[in-house]
Amino acid sequence: MHISDISMCGIVGLFKFNGEKISNFELNSFTSSLNHRGPDGSGIYLDNKKRLGLGHTRTTTFDISESGSQPMSYLGERYWITFNGDIYNFVELRQELKSLGCKFKSNSDTEVILAAYSQWGEQCQFKFNGDWAFAIWDDKNKNLFLSSDRFGTKPFYYIRHKDYFIFASELKAFMSLSERKIPDFDYGFLLWQGKNVGCINTFLKEVILLPGGHQINIDETKSFEIKKWWRTIDHLVDPPKSYSDQVDRYRELFFESCRIRLRSDVPIASCLSGGIDSSSIVSTIATIKNEDLDVERDLSKIHNVFICDFIGDKSSERSFANDVIAKHDINPTYVDIDSSTITPEDVIKVQLDNERVDVDAIWLSLLYKRMREEGIRISIDGTTPDETLGGYWDDPEIAMQDAIWPWNEKGRFKDLQLIREGLTNHKLDHAKYKVMLRILFGDKTYKKIQSIYYEQKTKLSNNTDKYNLIPKSELIYPIEDKIGRLDNFNSYLYKEFHYYKTPVFFHRWDKVSMAHGVISRSPFIDPNLITYIFSLPSRAKIGGGFTKRILRDSMKNIVPNSVLNRRDKRGFSSPINWYERNMKDYISDTLSSTDFLQSNIFNGAKLKEDYENNRIDPGPNGNPSKIVFRFIQSMELVNSFKQIYK
Repeated sequence: MHISDISMCGIVGLFKFNGEKISNFELNSFTSSLNHRGPDGSGIYLDNKKRLGLGHTRTTTFDISESGSQPMSYLGERYWITFNGDIYNFVELRQELKSLGCKFKSNSDTEVILAAYSQWGEQCQFKFNGDWAFAIWDDKNKNLFLSSDRFGTKPFYYIRHKDYFIFASELKAFMSLSERKIPDFDYGFLLWQGKNVGCINTFLKEVILLPGGHQINIDETKSFEIKKWWRTIDHLVDPPKSYSDQVDRYRELFFESCRIRLRSDVPIASCLSGGIDSSSIVSTIATIKNEDLDVERDLSKIHNVFICDFIGDKSSERSFANDVIAKHDINPTYVDIDSSTITPEDVIKVQLDNERVDVDAIWLSLLYKRMREEGIRISIDGTTPDETLGGYWDDPEIAMQDAIWPWNEKGRFKDLQLIREGLTNHKLDHAKYKVMLRILFGDKTYKKIQSIYYEQKTKLSNNTDKYNLIPKSELIYPIEDKIGRLDNFNSYLYKEFHYYKTPVFFHRWDKVSMAHGVISRSPFIDPNLITYIFSLPSRAKIGGGFTKRILRDSMKNIVPNSVLNRRDKRGFSSPINWYERNMKDYISDTLSSTDFLQSNIFNGAKLKEDYENNRIDPGPNGNPSKIVFRFIQSMELVNSFKQIYK
């Protein structure tokens, strides 16, 4: 049996309500704008009235035959789908659907989605374990159904207009539409300078991100319904009582998540930084291979890893990565990057790929570029444990807010303070700090704690606001779940994962990897693992001297002790301010350019003057050059989008 075309692809769609017909040229142009996401083929579907059109660009990771091509039909062409993502449990679902009488013409997970939808309707979403964004057209009922997976791992953007409904995998695609449909830029959105994490509006006006766990139904009468089909809080489980049993269960779930994400007919690799997250994935995969556990379609016996390092970087983690390699049968590829060879064009391309200002994403782009050059199409990566298990520098301090009262677990506050000091190398007086937190959070109401924290977290420094020429746009966020049953720390993690920080990371890894034709999968976001994690008490996540406690303990004897016992944190990142050292001429030339000085977004002349006279307060952004560089890249990002239309 061939496990078919699980594809990380580009999808688009047009639905017109005003009697205007969709032309093949219009739909083909829209579809081909995402060829970088699917270099292995493309296709379109138009209904008989030419009012509904679907487009698809294909990256094959399994059977490369035409049977897996999309848009794909089912049940005598009643249903049509365009799908981006992976359904990892489609092998099991296929057998279940066969037992119910469903027939299959291909061996694809795509057809399993169609069969599941024909069998269970919208409830099919609860059956899937995977990452997806898909649209299904029911030609009989003239209904278009769109679905985003539980956590929004795959970007899914749409425009809802009185005359049409349009969707696409990336913002760039909307610039290839006919002129009157191309959205205007929301310059006020760009002025948030990276603080607009997790919001569903974008820097293209009227273009909205479909959040994770949401679906849309829209028909030819323009009846529109959007609703939330998944809430993690509704699916929490009863974890084992003892911590040791909790660790064992975590390990079981993590191993299973890694196992099913190894399903592939093409070579798979991983990014390895030497941190606990990527080391856990690489070590677990090596263990699965060494123990010959049944993966049901695993092409290679040895796992490939790519280690990214900047030449001369004093904080290199290569030694920790080498410890992982030495412990397991792993094939390493070292990607040594000389930051002095990175060109302004490289940086501009990464902003366009990522569709947001993120100057430090350059290393990720170069890493995936090398993977593709080496024939890799899938990378199993370590995104999100920091957001679910409390791995960031300020997380111990947040957890302290639950441990400041005398009746709390003895020694809990001191434990958290030591963890914080290990991450930040900054000591505070234990007793005084505890008193300060008691005063600040005296009533211990979660609402007050969260409002204070997020107000501080999202507030922009005046040192960037003063250069803006237009008001900032209002940021729109998904409606949050009611999660009062969680303590403060778990509530904070829940919001960071579902609404704020993590959705941006998902799209960063998806877009930058797919710009090079590489698919990024993350075992840490398996729904069974996520529902289990948010069912655990805080002390299972952060405690015993470490962040991400349960992950570390579950990886004992699997990950080298040198990695397990690390208290510092870095992860994949570029050397600090590499652009300041290597792009002085580019910065200087851009500051003097007409586009910069006459920008209608910001006061370029004032920025240039203050930068050259050392009058920019670095504030929380780190240094003046980073502030200026972000303004420059905001301008470059808009110019890149405009160039697509030209």
